[in-house]
Amino acid sequence: MAADDEGVAPANSAAGQAARRRANGRRAGAAATPTDAQGLVEFACECMASDCERSVRIPLHVYRRMLEATDQYLVQRGHHAFARNRTIVTLGLVHIEERRA
Repeated sequence: MAADDEGVAPANSAAGQAARRRANGRRAGAAATPTDAQGLVEFACECMASDCERSVRIPLHVYRRMLEATDQYLVQRGHHAFARNRTIVTLGLVHIEERRA
């Protein structure tokens, strides 16, 4: 999912992260968001790597709460860690990170 809404690959990591966040937001806002047998929804990793194609699965209500806090991002554990981010929640292989000012 490295492309933005127009299907063009973002030139920098911030644009890639923003494009994945928009796509994840649309998925979370859908009337009938598909879940797996465990009730988890697959979302794109929201790391800063513009070419990242990894995905993570978390409960829909967790992602919706994360969207309310505009400085939190969904990142696969051990993947694309950045010193300026602080992990605030770990769920199995998933981190929810907060961007430090």
